[in-house]
Amino acid sequence: MKPAKILIVDDDKNIRNAIRLCLEAEGYAVDQAVNGADALECIHRNVPDLVLLDLAMPGMDGMTVLAELKTLWPQRTTRIVVITAHGSVKIAIEAMRLGASDFLEKPFVPASLRQRVASVLEDSVPHLPSIDGDYGQTLQQVRQALRDHAFAAAERELMKAGTITGEDPAFLNLAGVLHECHGRVECARRFYERSAAKDRQYRPAQENLRRLGDLRRHGKTRRKVAFGEDEVGDDAEHRVDAEHLESGARP
Repeated sequence: MKPAKILIVDDDKNIRNAIRLCLEAEGYAVDQAVNGADALECIHRNVPDLVLLDLAMPGMDGMTVLAELKTLWPQRTTRIVVITAHGSVKIAIEAMRLGASDFLEKPFVPASLRQRVASVLEDSVPHLPSIDGDYGQTLQQVRQALRDHAFAAAERELMKAGTITGEDPAFLNLAGVLHECHGRVECARRFYERSAAKDRQYRPAQENLRRLGDLRRHGKTRRKVAFGEDEVGDDAEHRVDAEHLESGARP
């Protein structure tokens, strides 16, 4: 069996070489492209099985490459894993809509890179994440994953929901919780604010904004992380203290 062909697209030579060495050690056939235009030429010249595509490149960035491939080569079988330094759920969702199979956040360790590449290559057909069941059930799976501290699973389920809509107050609130669990408090605050702006009566977002306000002013709070409508009432059993999610999640 021929080794899988992987194309690395990144304007940073050191990153390209580090990824190349990591993947060649696993037996993959690796090629490199230094920018978006170079990547398109490489893909058309020698179709890879997988592309590792940096989103932040000068000139033609990664999102433009994805859009070009979707327009010019809609039936492609090449999997694409986008690489971002920003950890933005919104950016990841947009990349998935444009045909990416998965994403990696910088910085990443060799083990996570190898695992992600192997996982994506095992899929028989590249596809957008699909929702098994309804939208509400998917959001409930996000809530449960967050309670279980399974943040990677929560992010994947949230991205599935985001392929349906990225403007629902419940979705935006959960995106805020996820960012807060990773210590990105200001980003979380923006998601809570967007959620509250979409529906002034949506109590979970209001509750989370009040909790962040308490933490900013006093360094502590008795308010709990609010995951959704059913968690904001008197049923404290389903509400989780922020300290139990991620000790680093503080303004």
